[in-house]
Amino acid sequence: MKRRYGTVILDEAHKARRRGGLGENKEQPNNLLDFMLRIGQRTKNLLLGTATPIQTEVRELWDLLRILNAGADHVLGRELFGHWADWEKALPLVKGNESPLNEKEAWEWLRNPLPPGSEDALFATLRLQIGLASNVFFTDRGFGSLGFLEQQAIGQALAPDYLQQHNPVVRHTVLRRRQTLEDAELLERIGVDIYPDLNAPATAYPGVGFNGLGLLTNLPFDLAYQAAESFTAALKRRTKAAGFMKTLLLQRICSSFASGRATAEKMLRREVLEDEEQAKLVEETLSGLTPEETRHLQTIVTELSRPEARDPKVSAVRYFLAEHRTDAKTWLEHGCIIFSQYYDTVYALGAELAKSLPNEPVGVYAGSGKSGIFRDNDFASVEREEIKAAVKKREIRLVVATDAACEGLNLQTLGTLINVDLPWNPSRLEQRLGRIKRFGQARRTVDMLNLVYHETQDEKVYQVLSRRMKDRYDIFGGLPDTIEDEWIENVEKLEGMMDEYIHLRKKARDVFELRYQETIDPERDRWELCSRVLSRHDVIDRLSLPW
Repeated sequence: MKRRYGTVILDEAHKARRRGGLGENKEQPNNLLDFMLRIGQRTKNLLLGTATPIQTEVRELWDLLRILNAGADHVLGRELFGHWADWEKALPLVKGNESPLNEKEAWEWLRNPLPPGSEDALFATLRLQIGLASNVFFTDRGFGSLGFLEQQAIGQALAPDYLQQHNPVVRHTVLRRRQTLEDAELLERIGVDIYPDLNAPATAYPGVGFNGLGLLTNLPFDLAYQAAESFTAALKRRTKAAGFMKTLLLQRICSSFASGRATAEKMLRREVLEDEEQAKLVEETLSGLTPEETRHLQTIVTELSRPEARDPKVSAVRYFLAEHRTDAKTWLEHGCIIFSQYYDTVYALGAELAKSLPNEPVGVYAGSGKSGIFRDNDFASVEREEIKAAVKKREIRLVVATDAACEGLNLQTLGTLINVDLPWNPSRLEQRLGRIKRFGQARRTVDMLNLVYHETQDEKVYQVLSRRMKDRYDIFGGLPDTIEDEWIENVEKLEGMMDEYIHLRKKARDVFELRYQETIDPERDRWELCSRVLSRHDVIDRLSLPW
């Protein structure tokens, strides 16, 4: 995201949201947002760089625009008098869902801020007619004070897509997808091979029980999964939180046998679940467990504690690490990071792999105080920075991680990735893959294994996702950032909502890429070919040039 003139790189917005989000009702993030707004007031030229301008809520994008607007009201305009600073009011116009009702309403959107004349002939005409200088972006003239010709000209802004193409979000956001840079040959293409391959012969993965995309389970898991569904059905009779609790419980039981069992045990003890954002809602729901609900939770614990309850995901991971070969190497020889949403899964899988891979250190990368290294049966707590350093030095080639490793971690020394579970959030999957699909990756094609249990909700979601993961160089390019819980009522609804979202997202991307495509020039400003050493003064001069 940019102001129009000059650049000073600032990535604190991204870091702040990683620690909890900008603009949320949390003390630290609000303080960080205030801090960034003060920086904006004191900074002449500003560029905000972030991989995730929207992490959970659209208003986070407006937080970034407000920072750009601080001390420079040509971005959102004068916030007290304008519409663009109100994200809820502006969003329908930005998305193209609504247009102004008449010329008078359109003028209120246009005059604060009034865009530069170079952007469109309408703005050049209006500026000329009302005598507004090129460095002024606000006029207090009301619609009635404009001449007949100006009022007529404003009618252009009533077109359905006009403000979708001419608004502060498009004007001050430069979207640079990896595929865009790869197409311009500014980044080397790194492909992705996805497993299991539905077109592979039945003997492709010996000893691993795939049925289509899902792993065949056993009777204890099937009974536990039925008990989880019965628990949420019983819960529905007494609380509106049943839908939320169903998502929570099914996602955790679909992660691993260990996670399903641990979750049910904690719920029986009325414990707050780790990494759960709506902890208060969970606590209130569990405080009133009925005997029927308790019985279903106990069934989950009992079934998943049986000796015959062997998790097929553990077997699949072992096979791909030690036996399956690509480019004449096992996945362990390539180096592998294994992701799960839940620490219970990560720790249990790390322990299992350490037992079956003697003398192979297994890193566990998780939240603060939970990281460590397994060596055989021993687990030693270490700081996350130590694991990063050991991976970089190739002292560790196997890491099991929660999504704490999804951002700010470079693992290009590893060449394969396993998703033990699939969050219903494609942008999170993309972030996971981004840990190894990055600059410096030695392999031109990396491998990714996605594991789901057969005949579960996770398998249904993955079937819908997989049909849209076609491009081996941009497999997540058309998918939504997140999948809403209500979409997953049935497969038909999920299919329809996904298709609609992908269509709208493509239209939005087209607006950005058409606008800024001409700013990509692979042959210009190739700093790596510079024949002399640049001084700090040279760098400042270069970064101070206008866009």
